[in-house]
Amino acid sequence: MEIQAEVLFQYDKSGRMQQINEPLKMNAPLFFLGRTKDGNVTKFHSALSDTKISEIKKVIAEDSLNVNLSKLINMLKSSTQSIKNLWIGPAYVFSDNINRPSVALKITYENKHLLLKEFPTIFEQLEWRQPCFGIIEDGFVVSICCSARRSLSAAEASVETIEEYRGRGYGVQTAIAWAKALQEEGIIPLYSTSWDNFSSQAVAKKLKLYSYGIDFHIS
Repeated sequence: MEIQAEVLFQYDKSGRMQQINEPLKMNAPLFFLGRTKDGNVTKFHSALSDTKISEIKKVIAEDSLNVNLSKLINMLKSSTQSIKNLWIGPAYVFSDNINRPSVALKITYENKHLLLKEFPTIFEQLEWRQPCFGIIEDGFVVSICCSARRSLSAAEASVETIEEYRGRGYGVQTAIAWAKALQEEGIIPLYSTSWDNFSSQAVAKKLKLYSYGIDFHIS
């Protein structure tokens, strides 16, 4: 979970979150809680006061196994930012030494034009979204897996299949190729999603990923 937190956010010298770990420089959440069977990982935005952080830590310490999330939300409503988004969902890691085959094609500078029809944003961001793998149908990419965020030790998957091509196992194929490429670099491939994203959870199940914890973000 500490490795995932490093992948997700950028920090100041004191270890406080500042930005989401992407070139777009989007603001980090006010609070991150990663829950695992071995304990909790907490990260705080640099805009939060030491007093507010101490109050949050006290709530977590009251019952580390059943953290009062509604109480945390109410506490943060009076912070420096208004609350606009809540995220909660499972966090996974791929098994070591993946040996499952994949028909996904690596997307590089030479063939990135195949992204333009359905994935123009990734076309623009391809350099920092590597590695990137896609399934080609009808002359263009219809399903893709690339890096959402990345650190020196791990990367988080971003999987998307356009609607009319779903249900064919393409998301699984692209994710396998992406994870294998990272493991060959010595990088840990991670995967997370929200509880209400059932299709993404289905992909995780088909990939036989190991769920190591639950993420909770307040933005």
